[in-house]
Amino acid sequence: MTLDLVGTRKWSFLISGITALVALVVLAIPPTFRPGIEFTAGSTTSIRFQKAVKSEDLRALYSEIGHGEARIQKASSTDFLIRTRELNVPPGSFTEPVPDTSTPPVAGPAVSQVIGTLQIGAEGSSGSLDLMNLDRTAGCKLGTEKLGSAKAGDRADVVEVVPGCGDTTVYRVVTGDTSGYLAAKDIRDYQEKPKDVAPEPDRGERTVIEKALRERFGAFEVREFSSVSATVSRATVRNTAIAVAVATLFIMIYIAFAFASLPRPFRYGACAIVALLHDVIITLGMFSLFSKLFHVEVNLMFVTGLLTVIGFSVHDTIVVYDRIRENVRQSPQAPFASNVNAALVQTIARSINTSTTVLLTVATMLLLGGTTIASFLLVIFVGVAAGTYSSIGIASQLLVAWEEGDLDRLAFWRRTAEQPAS
Repeated sequence: MTLDLVGTRKWSFLISGITALVALVVLAIPPTFRPGIEFTAGSTTSIRFQKAVKSEDLRALYSEIGHGEARIQKASSTDFLIRTRELNVPPGSFTEPVPDTSTPPVAGPAVSQVIGTLQIGAEGSSGSLDLMNLDRTAGCKLGTEKLGSAKAGDRADVVEVVPGCGDTTVYRVVTGDTSGYLAAKDIRDYQEKPKDVAPEPDRGERTVIEKALRERFGAFEVREFSSVSATVSRATVRNTAIAVAVATLFIMIYIAFAFASLPRPFRYGACAIVALLHDVIITLGMFSLFSKLFHVEVNLMFVTGLLTVIGFSVHDTIVVYDRIRENVRQSPQAPFASNVNAALVQTIARSINTSTTVLLTVATMLLLGGTTIASFLLVIFVGVAAGTYSSIGIASQLLVAWEEGDLDRLAFWRRTAEQPAS
């Protein structure tokens, strides 16, 4: 018994229509999306605090310093992504994210840094003092191995201070090529080297915000700071719309050209675009729902994902179309609906298996991956699922409905219903 997919096309259209209608309703409820910084002028700061900070406290501080519009996105108890209006900062104030390229320490002698100076010998001492090793095998104490000697009264650099070593403090000194440890009773006039503190550069409003954050929450690291002007954001919106429109136009032209050997090839392109619009509407509706419920933002990764969905949807549809073309060539006398149904049955397993593999991979990346590509992965997940359905239940079924006059009968029914009763 052959599976009759074409015979159930009215139910496929009904399910698709209801789903698309729900997506449009969700899109109509404000806010439609939460646009990222690429689509709205503003500044983004990625901060990592050394201590845990509450989102409410962070939001309250931004309100106190005149940034009540700030949107706080919490990644962990110490990591936050903060978006504000475009901050007034001078050139060179931006911080680009730097990947972690740290490597394990190389074995070998540690580089000693001078932290202070002292005078060898206690007050009134003379001669030379032995520089000993430090025994840490059982607690901490001066060892019995002599590493060198230093003349009493000489000034020496200090590279390490070990407090609480036994009942005293021990100093590691360097004099010439000799280095070793002395107890506190054998030194005098220890002076700690002042730390070099570079003056904080003036970064406009960024400096004001960072000073307030440091005073309230302690030390932190700015992992990324970027800003997008209103001009750039308008250009991004315009370029995104152009990219989607151009991609759609070229897809229709390509499909019509690729299937020019079949009767009415334009219909293949038109039906593929209808299926494509179906996928895009459902993807936009789901993403709008995510924006409302989980504060997911629309950014350039979203646009990248949307264009990928368009390509995947058309690719799946073309696979079915190609099988339809082969069936029409082999059985030109068979009804068109039979050839389409056979093509769907022949490709449905391939479509579902391929899409399932992609969905499992994307789901794994969503669970294990970072927030940077979350928008991209969400779009791919929803779009691939919708595209798999549309290639089976929309594009090819719409071809049959067009060929058998379903659309003409629908238009006639509408015209009849609109005619006034005589």
